[in-house]
Amino acid sequence: MKHAVFLPACLLALVLTACGAAAPADSAMPAATATPEESTPAAAAPAAPYSDLRYLPWLDGCAKQTYQPGEYSLADLYTYTYNTGTVFAGAEDEAAALLEACKDPGLGVRSLQARGITGKGVNVAIIDQPLLTDHPELAGRIAAYCDTGCEGQTTSMHGPAVASLLAGKTIGVAPDVSIYYAAWPSWLEDSRYAADALDWVLEQNDTLPEGEKIRVVSVSASPSFADTFQNVDLWNAAVARAEEAGVLVLTAEGAGTARYRLMPYPAILDPADRDTPAACRTGFPTGDEFPELAKNALALPCTYRTVAEEYTAGQYSYTHCGQGGISWGIPYCAGVMALGWQADPTLTGEEIMRYLLRSAATGTDGSRIIDPVQFIEMVEAKRDAR
Repeated sequence: MKHAVFLPACLLALVLTACGAAAPADSAMPAATATPEESTPAAAAPAAPYSDLRYLPWLDGCAKQTYQPGEYSLADLYTYTYNTGTVFAGAEDEAAALLEACKDPGLGVRSLQARGITGKGVNVAIIDQPLLTDHPELAGRIAAYCDTGCEGQTTSMHGPAVASLLAGKTIGVAPDVSIYYAAWPSWLEDSRYAADALDWVLEQNDTLPEGEKIRVVSVSASPSFADTFQNVDLWNAAVARAEEAGVLVLTAEGAGTARYRLMPYPAILDPADRDTPAACRTGFPTGDEFPELAKNALALPCTYRTVAEEYTAGQYSYTHCGQGGISWGIPYCAGVMALGWQADPTLTGEEIMRYLLRSAATGTDGSRIIDPVQFIEMVEAKRDAR
């Protein structure tokens, strides 16, 4: 695998600085002689809140793996993005416990799962970067896999993360769904590949009997965004075909071609009250907010989550995300939709979106926050009233 394509920006910057060529010495100037005070190394400042501290083994020698006391803040541990390979000396147990706790989808999802509402019997699709399908979080969940042209790349950071957020055994909102997974090379910035992926999903759907059709496609990207991607017309045409076939397509720009129907936004889980939607707010913990939300905005939890990670076949790991973007919210929403379709398979995509918006909680900033428990209660009430 070519790892460099998927490096986090902060680690790529680290490579370019710490591993770059040393600047040539100025031969005209003699080297200064340091005094004992000047030669004493200064105490390292702890990593700033919301730092990316993931350890990736192929960056050994450039990326740091072990952080000693004083190089991190225990109080800020929940804000760091770190993975199984990161070592916080003296706080190993706390880091492991936090990583485990943040596998919980929050917002009452596990109470629904305890009732048997797990997405069982529902087929969904994901269009995203490639992944290896053997991670224990996804064992038995991938019904079919298609590579639309990923140039030999077999995995990524993004693919395992979104799949685990939707259907991971211990992470996912809907751990019993079946996933039709289409990998597309989003880094090529060409929506032709995404369109091919969606057409493959529709081909798979044509082979499925009534009652087992793919209900929603989770796309943690914006293939219709012409400022970034080429051939957006091919993508938009594929989405129109999907909608005509009754398949809901949820992207970072909204649901389907009529994007005003449901507009996703990132939300922040309250670390001290993960199960209460009203304790959430829209935006990012570093300060970015959305003061003017679309009429049909729905905020989805993206921050303080743990996701699956697998860069090398058979080497399974996890990442705790101290801050997540809207990419993490799309599979969360698709998973909640799958729970709704399990409760009432007769629902249309339009009804699913309408119930999600009507059942949403009001967050601390007045925004509309997805409320899985209230959503399922509304679905069941409407079903039982028929």
